[in-house]
Amino acid sequence: MADPVRIQVLMPKAEAERFEAYCREKGYKKSPLIARLVREYLDSEGFKAQPDLFNRDQRESKEL
Repeated sequence: MADPVRIQVLMPKAEAERFEAYCREKGYKKSPLIARLVREYLDSEGFKAQPDLFNRDQRESKEL
C-alpha cells in the first residue's frame, strides 16, 4: 500500500464487538477488511476521486 493514511472509526460497542467476532470467525484482520469494504462501497457507488483543481503544492509554495 503506497502512502497509507490512518482513519479512525467510532461505532457503538455492540457493533464493534460484532465486527471483531466476525473477523475472528472468518480469519480477517480488521484494518484490511475495513479498507476493502470502503473501497468496494465507493466502487459500487461509482465514485471516482475528483482531481485537485487547484494544486495544493503550488498554492503552498506561493504562500511562502
